[in-house]
This record gives sequence, C-alpha cells and structure tokens, in this order.
Amino acid sequence: MKYIFEVLSSQIGYSRVGRILFSKERKLYISTPNIIIPIKISLMKQLNFIQEFEDHDLFTISKDIFLKIGFIKEKFKNTGFIFTSNGTFEKFQEILEENLNIFSEDNIISIIPFNVPTISISKEFAAKNISHHLLNVGKILKTYSDLNFGLSIKIFNYAELFNLYIPFIKENKNIKILNLVDLFDNFNNFRNILRIISKIKKDLDNNIILMASGRITPKCYPILVYLGIDLINSSYLLYLSAEYLYETIEHLIPIKKIKYLPCSCIACKGNLIKLNDNKQSPEKFDYLCLHNLITASNYMNKIKQYLTYEDYRAFAEKSSFDDMNLISTLKILDKDYFNYIRYETPLTQKSKKIKCLGPISYYRPDFREFRERIVKNFEPEPWTSMIILLPCSARKPYSESKSHKLFSSIIRKFPEFPSFQEFIITSPLGVIPRQVENIYPVNSYDISVTGEWDDEEIKITADMLISLIKKYNNEIPIICHLKEEYLEIVKRASTELKHKFYFCEINNKTTSDESLGSLRGLINNIKDFYTPKKNIEDSKYLSRSWIRKFIKILDYQFGIGSGRKIIPNGIKPTRINTYKQNNLIDLKTNQKLGVFNYSTGQINLTLRSLNRLIQAPLNKNSNFIVFNGENIDGNTLFRTGVLDYSPDLIPNNQVIIFDKTKNNIIGIGNLIVGSNFLKNSLTGRIVKITEKK
Repeated sequence: MKYIFEVLSSQIGYSRVGRILFSKERKLYISTPNIIIPIKISLMKQLNFIQEFEDHDLFTISKDIFLKIGFIKEKFKNTGFIFTSNGTFEKFQEILEENLNIFSEDNIISIIPFNVPTISISKEFAAKNISHHLLNVGKILKTYSDLNFGLSIKIFNYAELFNLYIPFIKENKNIKILNLVDLFDNFNNFRNILRIISKIKKDLDNNIILMASGRITPKCYPILVYLGIDLINSSYLLYLSAEYLYETIEHLIPIKKIKYLPCSCIACKGNLIKLNDNKQSPEKFDYLCLHNLITASNYMNKIKQYLTYEDYRAFAEKSSFDDMNLISTLKILDKDYFNYIRYETPLTQKSKKIKCLGPISYYRPDFREFRERIVKNFEPEPWTSMIILLPCSARKPYSESKSHKLFSSIIRKFPEFPSFQEFIITSPLGVIPRQVENIYPVNSYDISVTGEWDDEEIKITADMLISLIKKYNNEIPIICHLKEEYLEIVKRASTELKHKFYFCEINNKTTSDESLGSLRGLINNIKDFYTPKKNIEDSKYLSRSWIRKFIKILDYQFGIGSGRKIIPNGIKPTRINTYKQNNLIDLKTNQKLGVFNYSTGQINLTLRSLNRLIQAPLNKNSNFIVFNGENIDGNTLFRTGVLDYSPDLIPNNQVIIFDKTKNNIIGIGNLIVGSNFLKNSLTGRIVKITEKK
C-alpha cells in the first residue's frame, strides 16, 4: 500500500498539522506532529509501559524479533510502526528480505539506515560516503519499488552536501520519510539547520514526512515543530536514562540530585524516589525510561494543543528563552528566510491572544507580513486634510479603550473629522491606520508597556511612519498627541519628511484635561491649513466610520482600490450575533457582498462581489487558482485539480477559483496551504471551498 501524508492546516513558520494514512482499509490515520516511542525488550517487560502507551499512535522498533512477535501487533493494533535498524546496511537487507511479507502490510514502514562511518575526515570524504550510500539505497528502492521507505540523511556538518540527496529523492517516489539523523544534534549549527530546512521546503515535495532523530531532548521539540518537523524519534531518551538523567523539559538533572520530584507520572508516584539511594540498578533505569518517555509524550501533547488552539509562535519563543542557540534560530529564520516562510504562514489566527515577548517577537512572520502589507496596500483618502498621531492602548481594538474614547470625543466634535486621518503608534506592529484597527494581529496582540522603547522598536516604527506619511501631500499638517519615547519616533521620522509637525502640550497623561484641551485647540487652529483637491461631500456615504474601515480592510486583503470596486454604492452591515459576524449588504442592490469576521478582522467576499473585483485577463497577483475543469464538486479542491495559480498565495487567505478557460469565476474558498506547497507538490488539499457556482 502507498503511504499517504497530507497537510490539514498550515500554521505559523514552517509548522503544520497533518496526518499519515497507515491503513487505508482500517482508515488508520496518525496525526502529526507526533513523537515516536521506542519499543525495547526492557520496556515491554514493564506492565506500566504497556498500560501507559498502548493507545499511543506511533512506535519505532529496531530489533527484527519484534517484527515476528504477534503480541506487539495485536496489543498495538491501531498503531503505526517505523522500523529503524541500528546494524549494517547488509543486515538491514537481510531483515528486509526475511520479513518482506510484514513490510508489505499496511501499518509499518522501514527507514533505510546510513551505514557509513559516523565521523568524516573531510567534506570530500563525506561526499564520497554519501554517494556510495545513495548508490546502495537506490538498488533497494528499485528492487522493492512497491514498498515505501524512509531515507536516513547525514550531512556531517556540511550543509552543502544535502544537495547530493535532492535529485535522488526527486527520482525515487517511494521515499516517503526523510529521517534527518544528525542535523539537530547540535543547535550551534543553527545556520546549517535553516539552510537545509529551507532547501527541503523549496526544492522537494512538501508531502514528504520530515522525521528528526539523533541527540534530541524534549526542550527542542517546539522549535523542531516550528521548523516543520512532523515526527520526532524519542529513542535518545533511553540513552539519557542509562546515564541516570531525569528529564524536566527545562533541564536534564542527575537523578541523585533530585530531592523533590516535580512530576506525578506513574514512575514518579511509584518507586523512582525510593530507589534514589541506589546509584545504579536496572529497576531505576526502567523507571527513568518510563518517566522520561511520559514527560516527552505529555510535552508533545502540549505542543499540539498550542499549535492548534493557541499562539504557537509565542510558545516556541517562551520555550527558547534559556537557550541562545534556539533564540538565534528563530531570529535568523525571521530575518533571512522571510520570503520563504511568508508563503507558509497564515495571515490571520482566529480568536487567539497574541503575546509579544520582546525583541524575539519583532520580526515574527505574521507581524512582518502585516507591516509590509499595510505600507503596500494602504492608500490615503483623497479628502484628507489633517493627520493625527496617537499612542496605542492596552485594550483592543483601540477605539474601545478609555483613552481612545476620550481622543474620539475631542476629534469627532469637529464636523470635518471624516477628513482627519488617525494613525496609532505602537510596537512592534508599527503604525496602524485607524481604519484597520480591527484586523489581525492589531485586534489581538499584547505587549509589556514600560514607556521605554529600544532602538529596534523605534527604527521599525519610524521607518513605517515615513513610508505611510510619504503617501500624503507635503502640505498636510500632522498633529502629534504623544509623549516620551513616542516623540523619539516622530523626531527620527521628521528628518525624512517635508510635512510640518504640531505637538500637543502633554500634562502628565495624554488623557488629562489639559492634554485633551491642547489637542482640541491644535485641531481647531490648523484644520483649515490644507484644502484637499477632492471634497468628501462628493462621496458622502464614505464618511461613515465603518464604511471607511471596510474599504481599507478590503484594500489590505486584495490590494489598493479593491474596496471602492466592491463597495461603490455604500453598504448596510447586519450583525449576526451568534457568529460574531456582520453581513455586508449593498445599499443600492440589496445584495450580500460578504461577511466581516470580528475575530480575524477579515472580510470573506461572495462570488458576486468578487466578480466586481476581478476581471479577465488575469493579473498574476490576483490571488487566484485555475481549476482543471468547469465545475467544482465537493468542498475541497485538491492539487491534482489545479492548472495554474498566482505566486503569492498565503494560507487562510481567500482565493478566487477560475475555470480552465480563465474567463469565469466558478468558486471561492480559503487556502489550506500557500504557493510554496503548490509549487513543489503533486497531491494534497489546497482550498476549502466556501462558495461555488
């Protein structure tokens, strides 16, 4: 049977949720990411081990005797098995031939071992060994072409040697798992790790399962999952147990130093603490193995919970804080590989509180994508007569905070207020136009506020402020209702701008009566300094705050001018309280244009409204997919049905589906994966269909 892996959802960074089909007949699916638990003779003698892990998804076996013990497959019948041979290449061939009927069954797959020396003298020597290894592996893959295998990969600290594997993997379609044997042994080599992960994502089928083996401790699991690893081999924990080391996630502690067990697993509640006086004993080893494996398994469950339901990036950051190499891995990935991971990372997360934990969060991919998209897609309203800069607030959206309600009470007293453009200054998101305060991540981020900004925060925000203000006429005055470090941002930006800045007199707080009075006086004094070329009276319906917001949200999602095309007549928002959504109804035609989702701040358009937006011939950046047919069946579009697509697709974004003539829109949906996946894969789920013709 051909093992199938499919991505069910893309998460932040390279992380993803998927499943492996281990048995088509029994519909046995193994979820990923997941941990692989080793089965050893010593462990199988423990009733506690069997009881603890009998419902686990995936095991690794390395002794051929386990292939022949019926009890194993009977006891763990709803389980997947991965066979990893620790012997020579020749021994693996013998085991494969002797147990061919077992490997032909539907819940086991074997990993072809790397049988060359583990220490290389030079890069040239390592390259020769890899080439020799692949030559032997190729013979097995061709001899047993109806079986699927995992390929063990070693690079001996030479990242460039991974290039030797790429054409071989592409040629042999029955390689379903890449077992990265030594890549994660030392995170000092984080640049090598990132080079190879990016090559895998860029050059290979993204349906290949990525497995991490070697000297890996649970502390590294969050970053491995963030890097797109699907399976983690926990066998190294047995070695650590033999060294009498106790796993706490944060640290490995010699068991003899443990006085207070921080765990209540079956091993720790049993005899482990009682055996502490015995320096070495088989029983202590058994209990340590059980504890360490339970700890790793529980931690993986926590990872899966955060990956699916919480802000996983913040979890990966927190788990890295006491390891400089893990922190460096995240920072380099954010800065040097953004143009890869931006097409792997969803633009939005639904109903999640996003925590900014300091400099490590500044360039996380969803934040960076937001800043770049605002600068690219925000278009000044042509009737703007004044710009007002305001500080951020703890409550989101800002307009619901006490401070911004006070600001609005001043600003909205002026009949001209629809011609005032408000920008909120914040870190690390930068500069937020008032109209987009309801979109992710603006509507859900949280950051420690001390009143002090570091230089990187100031630079990020000042650069964004410069880019946005340069879009406006130089004669438009700018009011700054700011204090302390906010003023440093304006000072730095003003050196690059020709606009004139006016500063409110802040007495204690920006919300004090004196400060608000200063804001009122400045607005009154300069509101007539600039007369825009276009009068808002020409488009009176646009003066309504929510219509202004919806137009700019659509521009943010689909590009400059999209909002005006979709909403030419004004709209009537109708609240759907049950779903925390608004139906957007065209005032003139009474037709439904889309649905505004409060949790993401995004608008899901209807086919009718998309026809207003997209016209043939297609622009390469139109966020489209061309379907190989005329009509879509079902609610999921798969890779085999895709003829063409735009190059900048991002997971969770709304996508327009054209028929094969590229002349008719036949459906819309939300992307499950991005354009990187489409480029490199021939199978898999691509779009969840929300409406079809």
